[in-house]
Amino acid sequence: MTNTRLLFILTLVILLLASCGNRGIPVIKQELLDQKMSVLMLSSSGMPASAKDVLGQTLKNWRDADSIAYDWVKDLNAVDDNVVSKLKTKTYDYIYVIGNELFPSANETMALGITTSKWTFIQSQPWAVGSAVSVNEQASLLQLDLQQMETMKNKAIQDLLLQNAVIEWVTQSDRPIPSAWAPSEEADHIVLLNNNNQWFQQLTFQVHQHRATWVIFYSPVSEEQLQKTKSLGVSVMDFSGALTADLNWTQIFENRLAMMKTHTWQKGIQNYNPQELKELKMK
Repeated sequence: MTNTRLLFILTLVILLLASCGNRGIPVIKQELLDQKMSVLMLSSSGMPASAKDVLGQTLKNWRDADSIAYDWVKDLNAVDDNVVSKLKTKTYDYIYVIGNELFPSANETMALGITTSKWTFIQSQPWAVGSAVSVNEQASLLQLDLQQMETMKNKAIQDLLLQNAVIEWVTQSDRPIPSAWAPSEEADHIVLLNNNNQWFQQLTFQVHQHRATWVIFYSPVSEEQLQKTKSLGVSVMDFSGALTADLNWTQIFENRLAMMKTHTWQKGIQNYNPQELKELKMK
């Protein structure tokens, strides 16, 4: 009788343990594990501190609320061997490259064919020299509207001309000044940089001769050249870098999250929408 009762109790305990063994312990199904997304975030050393703060919080939210795994390599001057190593050892669904400075090296890394990840290049400021992107089947570029930028810069020049400002132009021979701005009869207001070690001496002479109030670099130049020209006591414009953008990083990342969750990533070039771009203005 005692043995029968003991056997019954043991059987009952075993049944109870089997029925509630997983109670209180979350069990992740394999199909959910397979659906979990992973992201590699690459940000440049030139990314503003406020934008970094937004990005850091965004990645934590993606992990906690949406179960998105991520690696973040920050403060890069170029995509380096450390990044290449990650691509060789880990699989990422999406790779984000933030900052124009990283575009050339990221292009080269993407071209290696190490990964089938979807690359998104996010422009941080208007175009700079050497920051073009080769948009292929794997790549998407989120950028400022080129037509909008050209319209703003052209208007700035037209406003100066309407004010009868005396302008000296500096450019390369393969980038001629539009005739509407510098007619042929004003050719002596143009300084060519091509093979011209005396460009600054020539510019100094022309500024004094014409009593110019503005010097406009129509082709890209270095910061050193700009600062040297400012020493002449005139207003200086770098036409290629005349604009600055104030971006809504929170909205930009929210839209990227929505795209990932709905699997609507698209290759090619997309412009920032009005919610993502707060302001575009002349420097």
